[in-house]
Amino acid sequence: MANTHDKVINIALNEVGYLEKKSNAHLESKTENAGYANYTKYGKWYGLNPAYWCAMFLCWIFHEAYGTNAAKQLLAGKFSAACEDIRQNFISRKQYITSGPKAGDIVFYTGSRHAGANHIGLIVEVSNGKIYTVEGNTSGGSSVIDNGGGVVRKSYALTHNKIMGYGRPNYDDAPMANTPAKDHMPTANTSGSSHITSTHTPAYTRRQFILDIQSVTGAKQDGIAGPETLSKTITVSKTKNRRHAAVKFIQKYLNTLGHNCGVVDGIAGVKFDNAVKSYQKAKNCIVDGEITAGKNTWRSLLGLR
Repeated sequence: MANTHDKVINIALNEVGYLEKKSNAHLESKTENAGYANYTKYGKWYGLNPAYWCAMFLCWIFHEAYGTNAAKQLLAGKFSAACEDIRQNFISRKQYITSGPKAGDIVFYTGSRHAGANHIGLIVEVSNGKIYTVEGNTSGGSSVIDNGGGVVRKSYALTHNKIMGYGRPNYDDAPMANTPAKDHMPTANTSGSSHITSTHTPAYTRRQFILDIQSVTGAKQDGIAGPETLSKTITVSKTKNRRHAAVKFIQKYLNTLGHNCGVVDGIAGVKFDNAVKSYQKAKNCIVDGEITAGKNTWRSLLGLR
């Protein structure tokens, strides 16, 4: 049986290679418009762009895995764009440790900008005296970099002098991912704090969408999209493969993203066409209502651009 923390680890790993942007454009693409101005899709989600984004990245991956309410509980009470705030939350709930980390824990690092934690990451593996992490707003190499340009896999000795300690989410209390529930999205005000501005039902994560598409196209089912998954995609539109098994999952995912497909019936019709065009326009794809095998709309849906 998979561990509960595998959900957030898989989502984090799927984001590796994302590069921050030089402006508020192509935020959903992993590599387009790359720069060092701290614009990211994670900041857009949080409502604070541009800004240091390692903590917002961490909050985003938990949100994608579990929905907002459960994610906040796993992060000891709330989302925050400040690493030290998150560390203090774990300390206050007695879920903070300084030794014995394991996969799924959150690691906090010292830095030079201010007191307390300046950087944060998710531990994906612990072995041979090292922690292996996925971190946002960092760069490659063996040192802790707290304002780099992308999402990167890193590793450090357990004795690294910048490791402050670890937060341990209570995964045993996490509800099953994708359980329909009232959800709340954070949006930052001008002072940088977060407040609730809207509600929605987090019924369907990208990882589950990828798993479902992999299952109906014959791709390896691991919830992580890559070249093999993309190569198995099929062209879908209101005139091509309109009843393919993938249609209902595309409908479900587009509905979750706010592009109204109507009833999830597995048939690509007029509402499907309109929803695909709405999504394509939002993601700077060719607006033709056709999700073409291996092309940009599929890449965007699968998180590959």
